[in-house]
Amino acid sequence: MKTLKILVILLLSLHGLHAYAGLKTGAQAPSFSLAGLDGKQYSLEQLRANGPVMLVFWTTDCVYCYMHVSDFNRLQQQYRDKGFTIAAINFAGEHAQEIREYKNDNKLEYLLLADRLKNIDVAQAYKVIGSPTIVLVAQNGKVLFYGHSIPDLAKWLKH
Repeated sequence: MKTLKILVILLLSLHGLHAYAGLKTGAQAPSFSLAGLDGKQYSLEQLRANGPVMLVFWTTDCVYCYMHVSDFNRLQQQYRDKGFTIAAINFAGEHAQEIREYKNDNKLEYLLLADRLKNIDVAQAYKVIGSPTIVLVAQNGKVLFYGHSIPDLAKWLKH
């Protein structure tokens, strides 16, 4: 009986944590500047200059992230001419070489930011607690969507 009580308390605590986790829609997205696999620096402001940005916080061992690679590739191609950018931020502290191999093996066609420890700081600023965490940021820097599934981009982007 005591074990059941502990389990219930734990589940309620986690539910409460999830309810307060994440950025709220309409909040200003935290600014950052991270290195890409190509060695260039990318800031959120620079990425937003052309249009909305979908940040995908991920890890190489995330099965759900892997399952969405083709979806992310398709969305990047579909909305590229609208200035839309997908920027995947690896927040597991993995080395650039590991991420590069994952990109090549799985044919990722979107921007990968691999600034190891700085990526972890950005994930903390975005209150990331799981993978994938997806944040859609408007051109004005406001959070349009925060969650763990791919949002319906048609709400914010026209074909």
